Amino acid sequence: MCLAVAGASALLAIAAGGAHAHVVARHPAPDSATVPAGTGIHARLDIGRLSPRQEFTIAVLQDGDVIAGRSTQDGGTVSFTPDAPLPVGQYAVQVQTRSSEDAVVDAWSFTVPPAPDPAQGLGGSILLVAREQTRDAYLAEILRAEGFTGFDTVTPEQVTDDALAGHAVVLLGAGSATGPHVAALESWVRGGGDLIAMKPQGPLSQLAGLTATGETLADAYLAIDTSQPPGAGITAGPMQFHGDALVYEAAPTSRIVAALTADPQGPGALPAVTLTEVGTAGGRIAAFSYDLATSVMYTRQGDPARAGEENDALAPIRANDLFMGSDGEADYLDLSKIGIPQADEQMRLLSNVLIGLHADTSPLPRFWYLPHGEEAALVMTADDHGTWDGSARFFDRMLAASDPGCDVDAWECPRATTWLYPSTPLAADDARSYADAGFDIGVHVTTDCRDWTEASLDAAFVASVLDFRRRFPALPPQTGHRLHCIAYSDWLSLPAEQERWGMRLDMNYYHWPPDWVGEEPGYLTGSALPMRFSDVDGRMLNVFQQESHLVNETWLGSAVAIEGLIAAARDDRGYYGAFGTHFDFSDDFDRTLMEAALRLDVPMVSAQQLLEFTEGREASRFDSVVQTGAGDMSFDVRVDARVRGLLQGMLPLESGGLTLTSLTADGAPVDYEVRLVKGIRYAFFEAGDVHYEAAYR
Repeated sequence: MCLAVAGASALLAIAAGGAHAHVVARHPAPDSATVPAGTGIHARLDIGRLSPRQEFTIAVLQDGDVIAGRSTQDGGTVSFTPDAPLPVGQYAVQVQTRSSEDAVVDAWSFTVPPAPDPAQGLGGSILLVAREQTRDAYLAEILRAEGFTGFDTVTPEQVTDDALAGHAVVLLGAGSATGPHVAALESWVRGGGDLIAMKPQGPLSQLAGLTATGETLADAYLAIDTSQPPGAGITAGPMQFHGDALVYEAAPTSRIVAALTADPQGPGALPAVTLTEVGTAGGRIAAFSYDLATSVMYTRQGDPARAGEENDALAPIRANDLFMGSDGEADYLDLSKIGIPQADEQMRLLSNVLIGLHADTSPLPRFWYLPHGEEAALVMTADDHGTWDGSARFFDRMLAASDPGCDVDAWECPRATTWLYPSTPLAADDARSYADAGFDIGVHVTTDCRDWTEASLDAAFVASVLDFRRRFPALPPQTGHRLHCIAYSDWLSLPAEQERWGMRLDMNYYHWPPDWVGEEPGYLTGSALPMRFSDVDGRMLNVFQQESHLVNETWLGSAVAIEGLIAAARDDRGYYGAFGTHFDFSDDFDRTLMEAALRLDVPMVSAQQLLEFTEGREASRFDSVVQTGAGDMSFDVRVDARVRGLLQGMLPLESGGLTLTSLTADGAPVDYEVRLVKGIRYAFFEAGDVHYEAAYR
């Protein structure tokens, strides 16, 4: 949607105090249909045309009713802060003069749509039991990141025999491990149901063959048994977990899939993940002694207890400070493990467990991480920093490297993002031309490399965004962002601020500083996957965290890290994902990235492209997954328009002792590629909006 006001929202110029006031930038953009409920409303007036005595206010109306809130003016910027988040609906905005007539200077409208509940799936054979206001809900984000969108989420109070009967596997969050509903789960497992439980307690832990010792182990390690499924294919060496693990003794009938250890190098003996057969009806329990949701969240976002600490002695406070220690305190990230995507690998262990348990009912299909089955992609993002023509020269090189007739939407053409200062020399017409060619252009908000408060951060966004929109009114609304100097003064305020401005991909977690992260390519956040931020109580923001893995200040123009991460994604390690980049045209790292990607045939995409694919993948689903006969199954696929032609489905090649012999789509044979992913062979196929039937013999 263009930011220029058109049609019924045409700019009004009304005489005010002897001068004409013109609104030159607005937020939200006129006619926007995806405005978050927590947004603020802002207007920038032409300061040069205003008298110092002129005062303005903003009124916001829904269905003719005035929304309660506070209107303020700071120079030529007028802002409105609602008293409460805006309900779903359409809103009219009026910028008025403060006079007896309340003359309207400008007017536009926008829409707040229903906000999706990130704790909910799209319905299917997996049942997630998540107690409200706990981190249980983050298990939903883990399922989506792993390509399982077909799940239902219920609270413990909603666990009934009927709810259980409609699902093949139950995933029980650690916050839901106790309560009256546990009796129904026990009965269901004894009757042949399959359960994955985080930190089971009481009778449920006994059913899983575990005896609690009353002890805990915090922020330690787990080592996975990779000699057999479900651990086959996962990283064998000890990996960190965060949070508390319950120390159990395992019965001889429980197989230890992963073991706890306090030694970052040595084997463990205490159960971290176990598999146990229950009763005679075929029920099974997979038990995690630690809370995977907490561990993944803290591995990715850092230690909330270190928020606001300056641990690297390099001002301002940055996201890397959440992973570092100072004054003798141990680092939160064990740097000997930085070369392992520890969060991703533990999520993939959960996926293997889920695939194995679901086979008792039917094979479980899922979606691959990237378009066309790609194992790696580079997210090309520049902080332009006011160069004369850095972004334009880089975009022109990408255009020259694009094959004739390539499809930008299909990730066939190299494309990139640039975040610019409002004062950039780039002309507005040139910016629009690059945007039309598929490049992503937005503002590089700055706090002048200073630590911020919530108030000063908001003021920086107001100033930077409105200045940028005044310069570039024809550019689409911005959806990704990285703050100048990557100042990160607490644990969650920056992504929360970005959410209010519609920026849903954050790239402020930065592989840096060089003398701390060392020379090994790696994963500060333990991940190469975009996933939503969450607060400590499990409330997810609609903002995806994407690490900037390849940073010019860290790698000093070398291609070693680029090649290393791509190799780790493509070789037997299987560290698949999207790798964020940072370059600012102060050196040749942009050329190094591009040359390596072209040489290795790796897609180069913008932050906007990664966000659209991620959201489209999450909005796609497998429907009506049913066993239709001995060894036969069917399912439908519903592909979101944003990923049509990009999405790869994955169907286990072996399931329940049988092997896939045929796959058809609306009756026609489907060509598929067999690939080994984390110890499991899958049939990869292009997922379309059709009905599939699979035969296993």
